[in-house]
Amino acid sequence: MTEQSHAEKKRGSKPCLKVDSFAELMKHEKEILARIERTPNGGHLFLIHPFMLLRDIGVELSQCAEQEIRQHEPRLTGLSAVPYHALKNSKEKQRVRFHLRGLFERSEKP
Repeated sequence: MTEQSHAEKKRGSKPCLKVDSFAELMKHEKEILARIERTPNGGHLFLIHPFMLLRDIGVELSQCAEQEIRQHEPRLTGLSAVPYHALKNSKEKQRVRFHLRGLFERSEKP
């Protein structure tokens, strides 16, 4: 099995969505939010480590797109894979469920 087909199998063969900019990410926001909603604990996982979740649901961010997101959201620091993997691998039902209405705060246009 190739690395790509193994990765596709792990994420449930979701079609890959290649994103090269923050604007392009936001253009696909509705589709991405639907993917997150279908993912067990998707809202929690997004809050813990948005980049890992996006990758897991088939959103491939270019380096430029990730850099733009980090510039737009400077609070995205200190992201850790440990809590992400702990929740992702947990079989426990969460008492609180997050429903995301958007991926990131939109910039105000003048």
